Amino acid sequence: MRKTLTIFLVLSFSALFAQDLSLGLLVNDLTDRPMQDVAKPAYLDAFTDPSFGTTIRRITNAGADNVIKPMYSTVQAWNTDESMMIVYNQSLGVHQLLHGTNYNYIKDIIINEDDIEQLFWDFDDPDQLYYLERSSDDLIRYDVVNETGVVLANLDDITGCNGNISLGNDVQMMSWDSDVIGFRCDNDEAYYYRISTGTVTEFTVSSVSYTAPMPGPSGNLFYHRSSVYAGNGNLSASLNESSTEHSSMGRLANGNDGYFAIAFAEGPNGGCIGDIIAHDLTSGTCFPLISQSQGYEYPQSGTHISALSHNNTEGGWLAASMMGYDQDGQSLLDQELVIAKADAGNVKVCRIGHHRSDEDDWDYWGEPHAVISPSGTRVLFGSDWSGDDDGHSIDCYVVELPAYANSALPVELVSFTEQVQGCEVKLAWQTASEQDNDHFILQRSADGSRYTDLDQIEGSGTTSNTQSYTFTDLPGTGQWYYRLQQLDLDGSKTQSPILASRVQCENKAVISNNLTQDYCQLHFTAEKDRRATIFIYDQLGGLIEIKTVEASLGANNVQVNVQDFLPGTYLLHLENGHQRDVFKLVKW
Repeated sequence: MRKTLTIFLVLSFSALFAQDLSLGLLVNDLTDRPMQDVAKPAYLDAFTDPSFGTTIRRITNAGADNVIKPMYSTVQAWNTDESMMIVYNQSLGVHQLLHGTNYNYIKDIIINEDDIEQLFWDFDDPDQLYYLERSSDDLIRYDVVNETGVVLANLDDITGCNGNISLGNDVQMMSWDSDVIGFRCDNDEAYYYRISTGTVTEFTVSSVSYTAPMPGPSGNLFYHRSSVYAGNGNLSASLNESSTEHSSMGRLANGNDGYFAIAFAEGPNGGCIGDIIAHDLTSGTCFPLISQSQGYEYPQSGTHISALSHNNTEGGWLAASMMGYDQDGQSLLDQELVIAKADAGNVKVCRIGHHRSDEDDWDYWGEPHAVISPSGTRVLFGSDWSGDDDGHSIDCYVVELPAYANSALPVELVSFTEQVQGCEVKLAWQTASEQDNDHFILQRSADGSRYTDLDQIEGSGTTSNTQSYTFTDLPGTGQWYYRLQQLDLDGSKTQSPILASRVQCENKAVISNNLTQDYCQLHFTAEKDRRATIFIYDQLGGLIEIKTVEASLGANNVQVNVQDFLPGTYLLHLENGHQRDVFKLVKW
């Protein structure tokens, strides 16, 4: 059995990401991983989630009885190169601009937006965002650096609307070329506006229901109340959806526009019930990402979805936060955060942390509203850090995935593989280049959560030449997980993907010539060059001899002299690194 993971590392945030976001995470894991008590981290401090092993960092400091949280799951918090991000300070009634990577406060954004959840970053220009001005119904492109705005169109004038212009309830992002935006006039008409051509198109919608058709990433297909509309404004298809629920527009792994929603009931054509259902707006088909048919529980309440990882060129990645019913984090998906890949032929789901938030005393503001970053490597959420009890404030937190740490990794790790041969797990990794690499620490886990160090392997410092490393482990029969930690000369640390190995074998240590002879032969396998120790006890438990052996990597044969032993029964203990074996000796 051989598995290979290849990591392509991105060294700047302005580049496109093509990473598999599941690297370093458990995929499609259904094991209960109960939430554990963790003290609320200090402002800008991080901790490792004890249930999932991910890094979670607190990025705001709201103060007692105050709220700072994401705008909404369907609205991107980070700009396109992730150099800046927006959160909403509900206590002050203002949006705040933060540094996109160190999360330091930059400034308040002082504008007159129509809705606090409706600020849309440009998908290409990191300094620009769009909003509808409340007092004028002007659609404005705003430069957050220079604090200047340009009116693109007045939506009253181009539609002749004499009522209230709104981008609608359950608003989504603009098209992914920053060209198309959907909106409505009162509860009577619905439109979209294409900035590049200056044209407005009305939808043939029988019931607006206070929502406007929202554009998919392509800007050519639109979703509205379980229906798909084409660019001419006419109905194109009806989705297999029983009712409209919390959802997000995004892109499937096949490149098509996607609509992702929770569904508490089967669609009209049957099936498609679950926490996350993916709908292909081109074909009208749907498939589950998380559902009972895949071993999960009935859909969790309070599920919000974010499918905005537009800079990850692998496609189809999204995030979700789930409140659950018990809201104590003890059962599968309860109070959990997940990422998932919407690939109909290869669905991947990774649980990435507990959000520790509830709605008691906070109502809407207590919902986590997870938001995935453009690269997909981070997930923002809000929390009162209460678990089952109410917290004293709501702050923003970021899950920094292993893929995010790897994006700045000074070691270009091109492969990390394992090969099981009998009782041995042979691990190998290769680097294309290294910068100030002090050493690796190889770690092993029995549950994929709690890891112990196996060995420290010296790095190659700084080199542009390919470097290869190997290690042989003897873990015993069972399911085992391996990962690498890489430490720089300055002490900074990054982590590799996780490898999983299934080992089934007999005990490799055996003893022979164990009767009338004056010696016995001990055969065992060592996981590295190391000193092994043999302890011999009499039948009353008294230690009568200690023998040390300089074992070599691989097979070893050691002769144990029992010539001077009196006839009787003895116990021989072999300590060989992590391996412990006990044998019964009988001397006649």
